Amino acid sequence: MQTDSWNIIEDDFQPSKQLEREIAFGLSNGYIAQRANFEEYYSGETRLGSYVNGIYSQNTDTDDSGLLKDDCGLLKTPNWCGIIVRLNEEVVDLATWEVLSFKSVLNIQEGVLERFFEAVSPRKHKIEVTVKRFLSMDEREVAAIKYSVKSIDFEGRISFMPVIDANVINPKDNNEQLWNVLQVKTQQNVSYLWAQVRHQKVQFCGAHSYALYKNNEQLKVNPTKIEKERIAGFSMGADVKAGDTIYMNKYIAIADSLTRPNENLPDYVCQLALNSKEKGWQKLFEEHCGVCVARWFQAGLTAEDNIENQQNLIQAVFMNNMNIHCK
Repeated sequence: MQTDSWNIIEDDFQPSKQLEREIAFGLSNGYIAQRANFEEYYSGETRLGSYVNGIYSQNTDTDDSGLLKDDCGLLKTPNWCGIIVRLNEEVVDLATWEVLSFKSVLNIQEGVLERFFEAVSPRKHKIEVTVKRFLSMDEREVAAIKYSVKSIDFEGRISFMPVIDANVINPKDNNEQLWNVLQVKTQQNVSYLWAQVRHQKVQFCGAHSYALYKNNEQLKVNPTKIEKERIAGFSMGADVKAGDTIYMNKYIAIADSLTRPNENLPDYVCQLALNSKEKGWQKLFEEHCGVCVARWFQAGLTAEDNIENQQNLIQAVFMNNMNIHCK
């Protein structure tokens, strides 16, 4: 792992250090926090982690003396960043594919995580993947992912399955599900999952919309709707030949009952996700970057400054700006 003034960089794939990189490359905007889990399926060691400010677990335990003690920490929420990617029926999985090159870059100045890899499937199909993710500093309930796949020698169908997944368990309590799902609904352009914390009254609702492109032209798609007990999403794709690039933008909106009325959560997040799609990736990112740049300016740091000797200060300001503040 390398660092410079504005970036944290990982330039090789090390499965044995996956849990460490998920922490080092994590993002937060003060409301939403997300470990740097891979968007695509990963069968190797990983620890999924999506969080929302104010949603805490409350575990009562006993210490060595037999006295009761409270263990309070952020509770994992349903996972909103997942995108299962397939080449025909082959699922992209870096744990089982041959990874030819790999690089992650956390751009501190812009608050965006980028990942690049080149890999070969067990059936010898070669692809290049570029992924970008940010949690908006302008609209704290919004996140966005751009997932791009370029075929090097593959001819067939590349498909994406963006989902929100409430299969979140508590390993300390017999792998009990942490969330009771209230409703799962998928429409043509937006899908949502509404859930309540087990043994609490706090509710979470996440929605997502999408846009699919092939060689920079937006495709009109009729996605397969996914409405499972704990999963809400879509499945879509396109046929490609060698040299084609297909990418999907996933627009996510998240809200909770601590900040919004319970009964309005689904309508609110669905509309916010659709508004984000209408605004588009570039506009969302520009607005997000505008807030980031303003924060750096307030801290007395700009991209033009000679900041080679201020790396520790830059990373401290970044962590403070992106931190979820416990209240």
